[in-house]
Amino acid sequence: MAGFGEDAKWVVDYTEGGAPYGPTWAEMREGNERMDAGAPRARAKSILRLAMSTLAPANSEIDVGRVVRLGDGLSRKAFGAVVEVSPDPSGLSGAYVVLLPGRDATPDLDLRARQEIRLLHRLSKYELPFRIPKVLGAWPESGHRVVVRSFLKGVELDMRAGRQRGVRPWEVIAQLASAIHQLGAADFADLLPGHATCQAHGEASLQIFEGLDAPEARDALAWAQCHLPPPAPAVLLHGDLFGQNILLSPGEPPGLIDWEYASRGDPAEDLAIVTDGVRRPFQIDGKLTRLLDAYSRIGGIPLEPARVHFHEICHLAAGYRESLNSNVGDEMLSRLRSLLRRLEG
Repeated sequence: MAGFGEDAKWVVDYTEGGAPYGPTWAEMREGNERMDAGAPRARAKSILRLAMSTLAPANSEIDVGRVVRLGDGLSRKAFGAVVEVSPDPSGLSGAYVVLLPGRDATPDLDLRARQEIRLLHRLSKYELPFRIPKVLGAWPESGHRVVVRSFLKGVELDMRAGRQRGVRPWEVIAQLASAIHQLGAADFADLLPGHATCQAHGEASLQIFEGLDAPEARDALAWAQCHLPPPAPAVLLHGDLFGQNILLSPGEPPGLIDWEYASRGDPAEDLAIVTDGVRRPFQIDGKLTRLLDAYSRIGGIPLEPARVHFHEICHLAAGYRESLNSNVGDEMLSRLRSLLRRLEG
């Protein structure tokens, strides 16, 4: 190599006069990125550069560090990198996350992305007992809008009891759900889809049973019709309170990411997504009761187990409908049958 910095050359050979020639470091880097343009990491890096060039002063130098894969969500893959901007009067330098749409992303992904951005901007104005990321915006790439947000430090919550010292996962879930639901839904009606009341949410959920003829589906519908949620006002729902979206950091409140499925509806829905109709939520006996007790004690709306089971049944019915043309339909029916037996018992 000859020279220093971006102008340093990778020496390929020498001219007759003895001068070295070859591509500069900057040319090598740009060439490698062009070759890998279809790779997710390269796409994420390109999006970060585009985002920073949009927001930083025109004369700024932008350096995007090594891009790492952070994990996969339901419809997006998360990649992270540290970005340095110079000069940086707006304080843009820092760690960021790029949320690339997955191959199986649904057509409504862009709509959810816009809703998520607007919601997080709105939530940033509240005094919240949990951390949320700062969203820079969304930029077009491969037919979708790609969200770029700040990186939140922390370790993902392990939903299995006893796996993280001093952490009771049902209490963390209860704390977050209660805080979200206390925000109500009226302040977000202009941003998010959903329902005005919990009962309207329940009635809409029952539509998933239309056309399902299996005996288990008919029994589940009959049970659910007898246990509709009450006509109470809807609340704000996160919609995806799984452990990978909850980040624990010592000395700080929990961080909560991935708000793309947020909506307005029955608070029991957020808890049912976590318990998922299994016999031992958090892999220990009696944890649905403890979850509901903690949720109510912390300030959540008092909920009976049947209200959570209503949404669990609807989720399992939705899973069965989606699996009709696959080899897991019997498994979903078995789970629905098992839940019904426990409820009847």
